[in-house]
Amino acid sequence: MKPLVARSWESDYLADPPPYQRHRQVLFSPKIQGVNSASIGTVTIPPTGKSDVHMHERTDEFWIVTRGHGKLIVDGGKADIEAGSVAYAPAGSQHQTINTGKETLHAYWILVPPGPEEAILRMMGKL
Repeated sequence: MKPLVARSWESDYLADPPPYQRHRQVLFSPKIQGVNSASIGTVTIPPTGKSDVHMHERTDEFWIVTRGHGKLIVDGGKADIEAGSVAYAPAGSQHQTINTGKETLHAYWILVPPGPEEAILRMMGKL
């Protein structure tokens, strides 16, 4: 089998408008490549930006932060995140990511099992 490779610089992204300004990409999804165990994508959040507070009912979410500084809020608990951090929000938890730094926050997200990324793909017109 040939390895599957996704390059973020070759992939389309969804630009969310304020107040939850961010860019999101789906790099791997069962709906794109048939990878069934997880979905993987990226999120970039500009300084002072944030995601909406949301929940994935049956899906755990992990983030691997590659650039910037921020705060992750999970069910009211807060943790600082920065480049080199790996963070986790369990299925059913309310969570939000906030950029608290002076540069854009960059992270990869991983959803296990996949499913919630389909909303992004629908908004992008890919489903």
